[in-house]
Amino acid sequence: MEYSTTAMNSEKLRVEPVFVTEEVSGREIDENVGDRFRVILFTEGNFTAGINGDHIHVISPAVMCLNENDRITIPGSDTTRIKCRQFFFSPRFLNKKLNFENILEKGPDAESEVVENRMILKTHIDSMELNYFRYIKPEDWARINDLMEKARFQLTAQDSGWWPCKTRSFLTELLFFNAQLFELRQNESKEVSPSAVSASFKPVLDYIARSYDKKITLEDLSQRFGTNRTDLNKLFKKETGMTAIKYVIDLRLRIARSLLKDTDLPVERIAEQTGFADSTHLERLFKQKYKMIPGDAR
Repeated sequence: MEYSTTAMNSEKLRVEPVFVTEEVSGREIDENVGDRFRVILFTEGNFTAGINGDHIHVISPAVMCLNENDRITIPGSDTTRIKCRQFFFSPRFLNKKLNFENILEKGPDAESEVVENRMILKTHIDSMELNYFRYIKPEDWARINDLMEKARFQLTAQDSGWWPCKTRSFLTELLFFNAQLFELRQNESKEVSPSAVSASFKPVLDYIARSYDKKITLEDLSQRFGTNRTDLNKLFKKETGMTAIKYVIDLRLRIARSLLKDTDLPVERIAEQTGFADSTHLERLFKQKYKMIPGDAR
């Protein structure tokens, strides 16, 4: 299988280290893909997969976040019953300064771009069973599938010179979303810390992670989760240290900052993609949080 995309309307040969498949059968899942990270989104099939020698039972819908060294094997009898799509990418597609070595670096000597991208790549570089989401909610599957399809469209249509940047932006959003799933799944483990969010509060954060690009109001959240605005804000303060709307804005700003650093998309497009009313709204809140305007973050 091809793991790169070639520019169709370029005078010089240009190959980007990224590729997204349509929905395929389990027979299209290669055991190892070498110099690529990959996200596998399973739509259909219940099966047992071998991951680096361990056996993991998967119930679709599910998602796996694998690195360049991970090996996955699926019994031949199961492959025909599996439906999935895959997103392949090299760290350098996300940011040209990244590679498979420095993305693992920790400590004061690591470059800021490496440190920040390491946070959203945690589901690919931290060797934990929690990286394999053996079952996800249908609405989480829908969000991941939507981002994959948007990226695939850009790679296949290439309808403007912005297609690499647009693809990179959808990849960044996908990694943020998977990192959020990772954090929430960690909080369900037995080693959960006292500051971890409660099980009853997790659906609220799930919803925000899926919907930050849309309009979210305190009234909407209150009605959706059967409470009133005052009690919801109290709950948010207890669980996150922030009010509900401040939490939403903080998430949007963190994603916008990554898009500014890792893509050349116009600020107006980033504002729209991350749920801000317009670029002026993004700029004002960005300056409050980061003490700089969005253009200075590039």
